[in-house]
Amino acid sequence: MIKMSLNGLFVPLICLIGLAVNASEVSPPENQKAGTEVIKAKVKYFALPDVRLLDSPFKNAMDLNAAWMMEMDMDRLLSNFLLNAGLKPKGEPYGSWESMGIAGHTLGHFLSAVSQQYASTGDLRFKEKVDYIVNVLDSCQKNFVNGFIGGMPGGDKVFKEVKTGIIRSAGFDLNGVWVPWYNEHKTMMGLVDAYVLTGNVKALSVLVKLSDYLTTVIAPLTDQQMQEMLNCEFGGMNEAFARVYALTGDRKYLDGSYRFYHKRLMDKFAEGVDILPGLHSNTQIPKIIGSAVQYELTGNERDRKIAEFFWHTMVHNHSYANGGNSSGEYLSTAGKLNDLLTHSTCETCNTYNMLKLSQHLFEWTADAQYIDYYEKALYNHILSSATSTHRDDLLFCPFSNGHPKRFL
Repeated sequence: MIKMSLNGLFVPLICLIGLAVNASEVSPPENQKAGTEVIKAKVKYFALPDVRLLDSPFKNAMDLNAAWMMEMDMDRLLSNFLLNAGLKPKGEPYGSWESMGIAGHTLGHFLSAVSQQYASTGDLRFKEKVDYIVNVLDSCQKNFVNGFIGGMPGGDKVFKEVKTGIIRSAGFDLNGVWVPWYNEHKTMMGLVDAYVLTGNVKALSVLVKLSDYLTTVIAPLTDQQMQEMLNCEFGGMNEAFARVYALTGDRKYLDGSYRFYHKRLMDKFAEGVDILPGLHSNTQIPKIIGSAVQYELTGNERDRKIAEFFWHTMVHNHSYANGGNSSGEYLSTAGKLNDLLTHSTCETCNTYNMLKLSQHLFEWTADAQYIDYYEKALYNHILSSATSTHRDDLLFCPFSNGHPKRFL
């Protein structure tokens, strides 16, 4: 085990787990051994259990996160999942987004967080939270019968409609429900982390059954219907399915990952064309992380081109000095950001996902430019967000008159 203080020293402390797939013309080779990475890593990261932080700004940030996680009521986070499954909730749902159409997504984030905290500290209190959540999700799934679990309003109603070809979207809603695929992505990744980082075997079972259900939703859809549906933000569903493939070796999940190839974007990125101006930033980044994971599992050069072009374009043409990007969550003219320094400049979600993408590219190449960006964005954006005093600004690291606002 490595113990270190990160005062002035940067070391990537991320445990990268199962890795990596595109669409029709770029399907993986038939003779590839299922579930295995085919790209040899030039860099290997320390696993979370191998590192313990000493007193430092990073340890302080981790302790703040831990305190927040201990305050959270899991029964309130699970409330809508139980309600959708026809079971009696044990607590009232939280307000804000958890009382809206995106209800349920917070649980996925939380499950990843407590899994990472346990792996990083060995604190059994967080393992107990993981086990509790997974057990409740398992009960919900068993009561739902078909394998679905979710906290969004109406449960699986939207997916039943989509399966029959009913698809309507204005960008952030699918058939009137706020980003249901994004929501399921968070749940799936939480279950991945619960299994990989804490060894909860039941989490894999719940994940596989949910994945099976979701593959039946997209199976009847034509390519045209899929592309219409993908105009609604879907998080990193390509990554989620690819990771299930990596864990199980079942090719149907790899094929499912390919179906979330958003052609009007990914084709342009593969051709080296910047179409980011005017787009919602964090809708796009998880898709590219999916391409990076796909490349690692398949060796497909198109996936690599997409990931590398996107990273270079975002970092060199659409990012601020602190490593963050976007204003009011949207990207604008490449190389012209000085007139967009507002109270909502640089969403932390974007930077977090750019760090994830950078991890992949650095792992393939050992090129210092990727870890240099990682260091800059981690210190100047992510770490600063853990010391903010403005809870309403937690999504952003804003600049005002050229100076960063102090954060919580």
